[in-house]
Amino acid sequence: MTLLNQAQVEQLKEITTQLRQVRQEKSICIEEIAAQTLIRAGVLQALEEQRFEELPEPIFIQGFIRRYGDALGLDGNALSHTLISNVVRQDSHNDHKNSDNKSNTYIPLVLTYILLLVAASTGLLYILNPPQIASESLTPEVNGQHSMVSNQ
Repeated sequence: MTLLNQAQVEQLKEITTQLRQVRQEKSICIEEIAAQTLIRAGVLQALEEQRFEELPEPIFIQGFIRRYGDALGLDGNALSHTLISNVVRQDSHNDHKNSDNKSNTYIPLVLTYILLLVAASTGLLYILNPPQIASESLTPEVNGQHSMVSNQ
């Protein structure tokens, strides 16, 4: 799983504790929730036991929380939204840092592509249009040989 920041982990702990308490109050077993939400029972147990390192990426966790909350009669969207807002803020901050690094490597790649295009175009022109000097020097000799053949 992608590492979560401390605020995300705390928020996830609160949400999963609430989900477990509601499930236990309603006397619903994990297997029933798993069947209703189509989430594996092992994933639900990892959520409830706060073994977050066993869970997939945060975007999937948000979906699990939404479906789990809905299955318990809670507002799953509201529960997942609290985690989404923390994840989105963290991800957008990381994306901004990554975009700065990408812009520095973009310019050299563009220059490399331009140089490759120029080299390929030059090579193609050379192959399709060979230098005219070589073909002109062969033409008079060929004509001279023809005239000697016709005279004999």
